[in-house]
Amino acid sequence: MNSRLLQLLITIPFLTSFNGATAWAEEPTTTDPPPKVLPAAPEHDLVAQVCTGCHVPETVVARRHTAEEWDDIIARMVDHGAMATDAQQDQILAYLVRFYGKSLGQ
Repeated sequence: MNSRLLQLLITIPFLTSFNGATAWAEEPTTTDPPPKVLPAAPEHDLVAQVCTGCHVPETVVARRHTAEEWDDIIARMVDHGAMATDAQQDQILAYLVRFYGKSLGQ
């Protein structure tokens, strides 16, 4: 098989996987400008430490979620190996809801 064709066949799925990774991101439903990625707050360093060990900040906050959804996401990430105590998980939840939360009606 032609080596350029083989390289192309290997590259296409790789590139489309990145495109799909961002395609699910929603636009915020408010008219307020979105906060900068991981805005300054008392919990900032904790969120950066725990969440960006596996994700770039833009991935962490690509979608807005309700408090319940964020809580479920945090629990799932801890199940996958994120290291955070219960108190730290509460702080992360408060931060994400404050800056990237949405109400149930959105």
